[in-house]
Amino acid sequence: MLVVRVLGPIEVELDGCAVDLGGPAPRRFLAALSMAVGTPVSDAVLSEWVWGADHPRHTVGTLRVMASRLRSALGAREHLQRGNSGYLLAVPPEWVDHQQFAELITDGVRLLASGDAARAARLLGQALALWRGDPWPELDQAAGSAAERIRLVELREVAVEELQAARLACGDTATAVADLSEAVTAAPFRERRWELLALGLYRSGRQAHALAELRRVRELLIEELGVEPGPALRGLEQRMLDHDPNLLLVESERPHSVSQSASTLRPVGRPLSVFIGRREELGLLAELLAERRMVGLVGPAGVGKTRLAVEYCAAEANTTDRWLVRLGDVHDGGAVVTAVATALGLVHITGDPLTLVRRALTMQPGLLVLDNCEHLIEPIAELAVTLLAGCPELRILATSRQPLGIDGEHVLTIEPLQTVDSDGADGAAVQLLIDRVRAARPGWQPTDDDLAAARDICASVDGLPLAIELAAARERAFGLAGVAAHIRDRLDVLGPTPRGSLSRHASLQAAIGWSIDHLGAADRAMLLRLWPFEGGFGWEAAEAVQSGATDASVLASLASLLDRSVITTDRTPSGVLRYRLLETIRRYCRDIDPDPEATRAAHAEWVRALAGEQAALLTGHRAGAAYRVLAVELPNIRAGITYDLACHPVHALRTTASLQFAWGTLGVLVDGRNLIRTALDLAADATSAERAHGLLALSIVSFHAGDPREALARAESAMGLLGGAVERELWLHALMYRALALTALGDPIPTRAAVDAVIAEVERRPAPDWIRGCAQFGQGLALLMEGQPAQAISWLRAARELSADCGHLWCEGMADVVLALSILSDPDDIAAAGEALAAIDRALTVFAQQSNTSDALGAAYAAAYALMVRGLPEQAIALRAAAVHHSERVGADPRRYAQFAHPAVIERMDRLLSAAPAAAEPDLSWTAMVAMIAEAAGRPL
Repeated sequence: MLVVRVLGPIEVELDGCAVDLGGPAPRRFLAALSMAVGTPVSDAVLSEWVWGADHPRHTVGTLRVMASRLRSALGAREHLQRGNSGYLLAVPPEWVDHQQFAELITDGVRLLASGDAARAARLLGQALALWRGDPWPELDQAAGSAAERIRLVELREVAVEELQAARLACGDTATAVADLSEAVTAAPFRERRWELLALGLYRSGRQAHALAELRRVRELLIEELGVEPGPALRGLEQRMLDHDPNLLLVESERPHSVSQSASTLRPVGRPLSVFIGRREELGLLAELLAERRMVGLVGPAGVGKTRLAVEYCAAEANTTDRWLVRLGDVHDGGAVVTAVATALGLVHITGDPLTLVRRALTMQPGLLVLDNCEHLIEPIAELAVTLLAGCPELRILATSRQPLGIDGEHVLTIEPLQTVDSDGADGAAVQLLIDRVRAARPGWQPTDDDLAAARDICASVDGLPLAIELAAARERAFGLAGVAAHIRDRLDVLGPTPRGSLSRHASLQAAIGWSIDHLGAADRAMLLRLWPFEGGFGWEAAEAVQSGATDASVLASLASLLDRSVITTDRTPSGVLRYRLLETIRRYCRDIDPDPEATRAAHAEWVRALAGEQAALLTGHRAGAAYRVLAVELPNIRAGITYDLACHPVHALRTTASLQFAWGTLGVLVDGRNLIRTALDLAADATSAERAHGLLALSIVSFHAGDPREALARAESAMGLLGGAVERELWLHALMYRALALTALGDPIPTRAAVDAVIAEVERRPAPDWIRGCAQFGQGLALLMEGQPAQAISWLRAARELSADCGHLWCEGMADVVLALSILSDPDDIAAAGEALAAIDRALTVFAQQSNTSDALGAAYAAAYALMVRGLPEQAIALRAAAVHHSERVGADPRRYAQFAHPAVIERMDRLLSAAPAAAEPDLSWTAMVAMIAEAAGRPL
């Protein structure tokens, strides 16, 4: 038989022989398992208990080696098992002394209450004989054993007292008085001991001594604590003064009533650090608890749920009784009621603890705060339902990473602190970081660089208060700039949790690990497939990266992860729901992913499929929706292409080329251009057609970026690779892009030849309507360059109508832009300016459907010319300056279509701009720009 003793330094005996456990680490390992005997303990929890913040680099492997050595020492593999949820000590509870200890005391107190004092004394004496010292000294204060250690110490104190009560009931007064005299010295504020001592003295015929002891304890309590003795002591004193004959009867003396114990409750303590932010949440919490009896504070690890609950309790100190029950260190659902009873001050538990708790909360109603409920949702929810039903004036506030899910619960979700407020000022996250740095460096004032680094840090840790405080702890070692530089890729740069913190975890990694370790196998497997997603994902994307998942299982896991605050949700401007991992959780999942390469590969494969599907829609009626999807998924697309550039450059070339229209439309020309160039350089194994496709994508992107010479060169290089019309669609693209580049170079003769080649190819064989519309658009451009505006206008209108019919938004909008410029052939025709503005306004509406940023800015630039002809020079200059400013930000050239305006208009615009530079407003917002154009066009907003 294996015997494990933890009531004092850990000892193990196997069949009567002592077992050598080795050094401190394996002793802590076995001590941690003994605390939760029969229940698995996860690797993350074991790591925290065994090593604290100084865990080894390869924690899992080290634990495995340690477990193997312990199995050899214990002589049987089955005693120390490994399951999916962690390691467990698989022995009967009676083999572990702390389990025997608790059972003996419970049985002894029960027997005493039922009148069997002799058996009660025997069991309580056996329990105390097991005690060799404080439990689990190996785990020290850094481990999560505080609650269980406190519980056992309290049980021992109860056993000491109830053993003497049993002896008094049996008539062994002399022994009881002798032991009680020592007991009141060891714990002078435990009134139960004084009560039993006075009773023993009275029964020994020493009534005066008994009354003297009662007066002594009264003076002690008043001088030291400022409180009067409780009802039990006061009642006993009065009975002695009245010479109550029942005091001399030898009978089972029952413990204090619940109401007497509950009268000694203490308020919830408030941390010493300054509480920053959360004023809105505090107000909302106060409103909810004034109206509702069950409120859940829900949010991710480190978001500050406990601190908010404690601050609320401190703010409400004079209005209601409050009890904080810390459940983070309670690992057994059956111990939840005991933890609540301990928080209520019910130290003399005889009978059903739940009945006593209900009675106490019925007699003394208030607010019960159940903190850290996420790992014991079922038993805590069951307890909450019972207490709310049986205690009509009780209110419950539960902090958890998921709701309790009971009827009537109102959930208040706590979000991370804002890095930037709605007015653009530094938010509470930055203020918190600065405050915590100042606490360690009095007089410190942040520089502009410090503030910039603080904003980066807060953004990198999602505004989580715990992470911010731990980052502040590292400022003295690295400076804020150093912390900001390291924290983007690694969380271990953060400091340990300070002493006195409300967080029960030694580090942010431990706090996150606590969330993830308690997930079910399916939910955990899904989570570890989601970390490569940048900027969020939809449920279809989550399904695509799972192997063998079904719609139902994916939706169920997403709902479960959302309930547990492991993922969050956002909504796009169009109202589409998207899921997102906080950056801290993403990095943690990346670090623990057993196969990160496969995870990234699955994400990249999804990106390829997404890009291909949406790119095929960009020239038809579903283009608007496709562009919106691509705009939302841009961060994921970048991440997938970056992976493919490193591992599969041909795939990267295919994806970047397929998005040839999207790079300019979505305003990411610089990124698109760089990615295409890199893919072309790396994809040595690409076919000629694939390289031609990449070159053509680079051509159109270079055109929008204001580099027509590179656009022309790339188009002609692609034509050389294709060698004719073998790949007809690519060939048509090459012809079109060459013509477009030539229009920007301003030479009408080669432009006419290039446009004629496009038209000839379109007429030679059937072509899609969107390409035919582009050919008509090119004809209009060539005619404008040849000085035939009337004919050009006719072609441009035809191009706009055909493009609108087939759903090609780009050509529809651009035809209107160039049409507007061609209408401005007379710089003094105000009526023409109105028609041009109406055309540009139509174009902006089309570009908005397409999410087309760069061409919309080109349209705004063209509108500036129309405003000039309209006789509104100040507005024209402001609009032109804003268009240039915003175009520089996205890498587009807004002037690329200006050549089609009348030279006199351009000359006048340039002259006025140089004469009045102060009139320019480069920070004019896009909304203001659109409103200015709509108003000038006469369209009501």
